[in-house]
Amino acid sequence: MRRPLPALARYGGSVAAFALVVGSSFAIRRLWGFSIDTTAVIILVMIASAWYGGRGPGLVVAFLFEAVIDYFSGWPKDPLRYGVLVFNRLLLFTSVVIFASARRSAEDRLTRQQEALRETLERERAARTEAETASRAKDEFLATVSHELRTPLNGILGWAAILNRHDVNAAVKTQALRTIERSALAQAQIVEDILDFSGMARGQLRIDPQPVAFAPLVRDAIDTVAASADLKQIRIETVIEEDQVIVGDGGRVRQIVWNLLSNAVKFTPEGGRIMVRLRRAADQAELEVEDTGIGIDPAFLPHAFEPFRQADATFTREHGGLGLGLAIVRHLVHLHGGTITAHNNEAEPGTVFTLHLPIAVPSASGS
Repeated sequence: MRRPLPALARYGGSVAAFALVVGSSFAIRRLWGFSIDTTAVIILVMIASAWYGGRGPGLVVAFLFEAVIDYFSGWPKDPLRYGVLVFNRLLLFTSVVIFASARRSAEDRLTRQQEALRETLERERAARTEAETASRAKDEFLATVSHELRTPLNGILGWAAILNRHDVNAAVKTQALRTIERSALAQAQIVEDILDFSGMARGQLRIDPQPVAFAPLVRDAIDTVAASADLKQIRIETVIEEDQVIVGDGGRVRQIVWNLLSNAVKFTPEGGRIMVRLRRAADQAELEVEDTGIGIDPAFLPHAFEPFRQADATFTREHGGLGLGLAIVRHLVHLHGGTITAHNNEAEPGTVFTLHLPIAVPSASGS
């Protein structure tokens, strides 16, 4: 679609083109002594002016052309007959101008309609793609939920049947109870993640921020995952500054740290190491959780905090989960006014999650 020209350019260009044709005709007559009929050329100038400049510039050329014709025709012997000729010429010129400008306007409208239609089709195509992606993600999520709930349930039912139908020794009984407890906790965590994500999607996930010591929350989260780490012989090393006080909801901050640590334990192989660092960075508390796992596929790294996204979404994957944990973490971090990032360790295999939360500003004590 063309961009409209300024009025001065439209009218000035049309008058200049007309003057060029008439001036060239005068110059040829004076220099070489013969004249040429410039009517066709001037009509083309008239059409071009109406086409590119609009109806106004085209009419200006038409009236200038008529004025030149009248000037060279001299005083008419029959004014009435000459007036009819002038009227007919002006009617012809005006019709040509109106037709040319109307044709160009129609083409502009058609171009705008085509562009609008193309934009609408592109938006519709993008919306359809987004809807298909969301539908596919929902189907995959429902299938994953069913699979993840069924896996611990099978363990619970299997061991419960053994305890109910057979006489077992103390060691088997202890193993059964531990498996049942671990499976029940896994199911409870799945349900908790679903409830949190549901509240997050509806904007109903709330926090109660207040000054809270960060280090005890980190230690509580480490104690919670310690048993799982011990089973895989994973060392959890810490460098913690004890005086960090943040503004946050203690329970939700503990949930954030627990998610990061449990994620690190899940993807760190047996005999690996997890490093937890808590320190102050300017006006924020900085928590780093570094593991020696396989790292995150660079192509998947930008999507690590998106819901329902997993690097390996197949049912035969080595590590379970719904793909909601990191999405919930990011949402909770944003509610606290903080940031969280993830990157692969450059020095050795593994991933580093870096969390920043605002430091509590000490209130001025009254005298």
